[in-house]
Amino acid sequence: MASSSHTSELHRSPLGNQIADTLRRDIMLGVLRPGTRVSQQEVCERFGTSRMPVRDALRILVEDGLMSVDSTRRIVVAPLSREDLLDAFTIEGLLTGMATERASRRAEPAALEELQGLQNRMIQAAEQGDLSSMVELNWTFHRRINRMAGSRKLLVAIRKVSVDLPRDYLSQVPDWSERSIAEHTEILDAMKNRRHVSARNLMAEHVVESGRGLIKYLESVGVELD
Repeated sequence: MASSSHTSELHRSPLGNQIADTLRRDIMLGVLRPGTRVSQQEVCERFGTSRMPVRDALRILVEDGLMSVDSTRRIVVAPLSREDLLDAFTIEGLLTGMATERASRRAEPAALEELQGLQNRMIQAAEQGDLSSMVELNWTFHRRINRMAGSRKLLVAIRKVSVDLPRDYLSQVPDWSERSIAEHTEILDAMKNRRHVSARNLMAEHVVESGRGLIKYLESVGVELD
């Protein structure tokens, strides 16, 4: 089983969820390849934990469709499909687009100023080559817009369908920072100018483009996609 150097401290949420998040990152970044058998014992040794949280983590990933049980009852990394990945990002894009349109309609000047402040900080981080800060600001920008929509049901739905890309994946895509800044600028301009439907469509395409970028990245590192 392949391993990753990403073994951040496991303390803020249930241990099984944190292990699942780390393994999900490995799958989405092509560290754990489709067809790889995942040993409970090896996962226990990697994280220095007992079998129970590891079983919880593997169950989560099987339910998410990122792992499956083979004919010998062993856990394996499931195949990744271009179509499935694009479908997932399209669904997420539709929901985040809805949230963006609602946020645009509800936005007070102070909220738009906050988004512009985040965008300005992203530009500054990009100029300084600080991709770590840029990735974090990007996540905050999207989360703030989703919350501005004022719909708990929509937030729950977005969380359920989110592909949940590892944040540091973005920093590994060569043209991500430049493209993201440009697309955020278009979304924010649409919101400021009360072009609510345009803001929705721009956000939906922005999310789908992330899916296309993920597919290109996985292919570039040699992951075979169905």
